[in-house]
Amino acid sequence: MRKNPFPENPWDDPNWYDLHDHEWTAGQEKEPEHYHEFLVALPPLDHEDHLVDVGCGTGKLSALIADGYPDLGFVTLVEPNQQKLQRAKSRLTKILGTQKVQTIASPVGKGDDISLLKPATIAIVGSVLMPILEDWKDTPQSAMDWLQRALTQIHGFLERSGWAYLLETTARFWIPRGPHENNGRLTNLDFHSELERAGFDSVETIYRFRDRVIVRCRRP
Repeated sequence: MRKNPFPENPWDDPNWYDLHDHEWTAGQEKEPEHYHEFLVALPPLDHEDHLVDVGCGTGKLSALIADGYPDLGFVTLVEPNQQKLQRAKSRLTKILGTQKVQTIASPVGKGDDISLLKPATIAIVGSVLMPILEDWKDTPQSAMDWLQRALTQIHGFLERSGWAYLLETTARFWIPRGPHENNGRLTNLDFHSELERAGFDSVETIYRFRDRVIVRCRRP
């Protein structure tokens, strides 16, 4: 019998992820609103658009978008967890068909060469960057170096004038960080600065509830 019924990281399990993701921070009553705000913040999407979902998890956000825009041209799902990636692929192919979905099993910002079939017109990132920063085991400088690599990679996925929409959970301003906490989530202003440093412009927070934000930015 296992002394601890939970594995080291239950978030790796796609079923656990789907059941618990909406409960984690904003609470069950706010998460649907957060996803809805994310969806309505997007521009109209059609057959000419290529969406790349970076750290797609089980594909909830990209499936929500595909449901709203069934004529979406193409979707690339980027996710290192194979089980989650297969769940995401199944979700998206049921909506768009197999010919419109590409999967890439790779982490963002880790130095892997991620090649899209064509540049994306829009990139989405759903609560990927800040959790990784918070759990980073190395130095703060290495954490920020990784973040810049990740943002630069996302920037490179986009065609000129392509937009990125990032749904993130920034630093919890009501929970002070102690002196032992070297790494953590960025404030919203610091996040804006890092996006600009990676080459994005027109950086704007278009929704905020407590620590949950939706940030939009553009590749010039």
